[in-house]
Amino acid sequence: MAFRPIPSPPVTADLSALLDQARLALWRLDGAFSAHSDASAFEAMQLLREAVLSCRIESESGGFAAVLAAAVDVDDDESGADASAPARCRKALERGLAKAGEEPLTLDRLGAVQAALAGDGGLAGRAQGQREANLAEALVELDEFLMAKGGLPDLVRIGIAQARLPQLLPAGSEDGRLERIAGLAMFRRLGVPGASALAMSPYFQSSGSEYQTQLRGPTAPWLDFFVKGVAESATEAAGMIRNCATLAREHREAISAGLGHAVGRGLRVFGRLTTEPVATVSEIQAITGTSYVAANQLVARLVDMGILDEVTGYRRNRRFQYGPYVRVFDPDAAPAPERPKPRPVSRPPRRRAVSKPQRPSPAPPSPRPQRRPSPSFSDHLL
Repeated sequence: MAFRPIPSPPVTADLSALLDQARLALWRLDGAFSAHSDASAFEAMQLLREAVLSCRIESESGGFAAVLAAAVDVDDDESGADASAPARCRKALERGLAKAGEEPLTLDRLGAVQAALAGDGGLAGRAQGQREANLAEALVELDEFLMAKGGLPDLVRIGIAQARLPQLLPAGSEDGRLERIAGLAMFRRLGVPGASALAMSPYFQSSGSEYQTQLRGPTAPWLDFFVKGVAESATEAAGMIRNCATLAREHREAISAGLGHAVGRGLRVFGRLTTEPVATVSEIQAITGTSYVAANQLVARLVDMGILDEVTGYRRNRRFQYGPYVRVFDPDAAPAPERPKPRPVSRPPRRRAVSKPQRPSPAPPSPRPQRRPSPSFSDHLL
């Protein structure tokens, strides 16, 4: 059961061209990832995307939004059940990739990954005696094959090792999620540029049945398929990083220009949304240190700006999601809804003042007739 590397296929002109494309795409991804201001947040979201689509390949239900919602401490049994398989797969990815660049894939690490996937004792608990010793030896030889200097290109060695890994695992552990997690660990083990931002399951899932056919078929077609997938996956990831950087710049500018005296609180909330893109009003209240009413008003303004989306429809315990950011990663996300322009506030027409009829001005009083002066005493004498 020890690892027996198959005879190395010749690197054909077609495979060599694909390798050149993959190397260029990986270097571009590595540059974009290194320059990204929220690289750790992007890596975490990529692992979630890898977990969701790796489960889809195995016909496990679960959605991106459900896994995000399950991380919020609210009562939502339905989303928690839907997120169960991807959540376990994400935990298994974290275990399998931890220190993958420094340590080989050992039996203990493989058992921890399987335990996280299945919720039981894992491979180490099932493989006893000689079977366990054989698997441990096979994993050592697998690592030696990967780390051999010279000869085959790194991507070819990873492709060969990933195709051979299903033959090494004991019966009952044929779950392809374990193989794909080990494959990502191989990228990090060899220090492949951009490995921290790479997700391969989106490519495998989009290929449908061709993935399984090529993986279990002849080596040369599988290597062409695999290296092509590395190039496409790296190119896609670099584009996603650019989209995230553009969103961050645009939304920070919008918050700075549109929130007035609340701009400081808005930027604190926005900084949290890039690492944890789902929040409740109570969580935002804790971030801002304001009253619940003030936090609710801030959330309403961020919704009006198109930064937050309300995703529950509840009157209480509402959840809000950094919608534009999540849609970069979510394979099920619909296009961004067009937000209607705010209608002008309709005001009732101003009532025209009714002019009161003017009273006719009274006629000026007629002049009094002048009184004739009384005759004087002398006039009587005359």
